[in-house]
Amino acid sequence: MYRLETQQTYVFDQLTALQHGWDFSVIQLGPAERPTMARLHETANVAYVRFRCGAAYDQRLRSRSGLVSFGLLDADNPTTWTYDQVIPNDAVTVFPADAYLRGASPMGFRGSGMHFKASFLAAVSERVYRRPLAMVVPDPGLYVPDLASLMALRRELRKWQQLVAHAAHTRPAIIERREETLALALLGALDSSTAAVEEQRPRVTARSMALALEFIHESAAENISASAISNHAQCSQRTLEKGFVKRFGVTPKKYIKCLRLARVHCGLLRFAEQDCDSIIELAGRYGFWHMGQLAADYRHIYGELPSETLGRSAR
Repeated sequence: MYRLETQQTYVFDQLTALQHGWDFSVIQLGPAERPTMARLHETANVAYVRFRCGAAYDQRLRSRSGLVSFGLLDADNPTTWTYDQVIPNDAVTVFPADAYLRGASPMGFRGSGMHFKASFLAAVSERVYRRPLAMVVPDPGLYVPDLASLMALRRELRKWQQLVAHAAHTRPAIIERREETLALALLGALDSSTAAVEEQRPRVTARSMALALEFIHESAAENISASAISNHAQCSQRTLEKGFVKRFGVTPKKYIKCLRLARVHCGLLRFAEQDCDSIIELAGRYGFWHMGQLAADYRHIYGELPSETLGRSAR
């Protein structure tokens, strides 16, 4: 079994290929200047996704049930954050299954997602390493393989990108070999890796960002002042603003607006599940009272009016 799906769209919720192996939640932090691209290679035991993002996002994601998921950024990927640190472009990300990993990705974010059926990867680990999978795959986090293992993994991913040219859908032996060699390359990279070292910076910054984000997400429907956020985060407004711009590319005020718009967007996509009768009522839940301004802000981020999103969800 082999399936290839390529998607290119400005609308993140339409990217089912990108979300194939992850449970995803995103806050779009600005308009998309180009379409986001996702290409999914799916077999019985592996799903490999190539992606390039056309907008900046605050992401929350985790592995779906029954899968073990990993990420590897392109060597020239722009600065991307997770676990309160910059992700080295030569690091393998091990995704959690029982909690959400939080990341901040800029426009142009690009790389690969690798999703293995847990039973398949466990069988490879037992056969090759004579160890349970839990002893080969480390805890969720960032891990930097040695150079040879990293290059071997990148070479194997390039071979997956060439599967179509080899008529893989008609040649099961090719698929079996690619599944096996990708699993071995990934496990070999992790076996040779060391945990990525967090960049040196004052710990108060990471703690303040965590406190600020917690406060914002709990109070996003309210009129929150910059001073209230900085007081809760136990830092100055200037420190907080610098932290947000560095990680997300936007100020706390802009982040809050994007979060509110994202919640309206999510509500419109699942409007039948909402206990409300109109877009106006839904928008009011998240602090939007001027419908003309909401429409303009929403269109700036999502490229369509709220009514158009609602129309898509109803089809």
